[in-house]
Amino acid sequence: MKSPDERNGTRRERRTLLDEVEDLAYTPSGGRGKQWFAGVVLAVVPVIYGIHSIQRGYATLPGRRGVSETLTGEAGVWLAVAAIAFGAFLHFHYFWGLSEGLWRFSEALKVVSMLALLAAFGGALFLAIV
Repeated sequence: MKSPDERNGTRRERRTLLDEVEDLAYTPSGGRGKQWFAGVVLAVVPVIYGIHSIQRGYATLPGRRGVSETLTGEAGVWLAVAAIAFGAFLHFHYFWGLSEGLWRFSEALKVVSMLALLAAFGGALFLAIV
């Protein structure tokens, strides 16, 4: 049986999580609502989580089916820093990327925040394993 889109002669491309992540490499599209919602409201969630985790002294890495890993000490701090860097990446992508005056700096700051995220997450995993 054909889907409603196929019956109308149109096909929607099925997008995967990888497709959505790939879109973060490009300039975002949208208006002021998306700029403020994604660039501030959504971006502040991992930042608050990271700050809260540093204050508590541990961070939890969620997993599948309710299984999660709690990292304490330095590993937990680095995981919290990775969360803060992720929030910064979202902020630079959506808020700065959709701003008329700040978009020029968006790409460079996204690279810096992604490097910080990768270094912090790698450090957290290294310290968790060792």
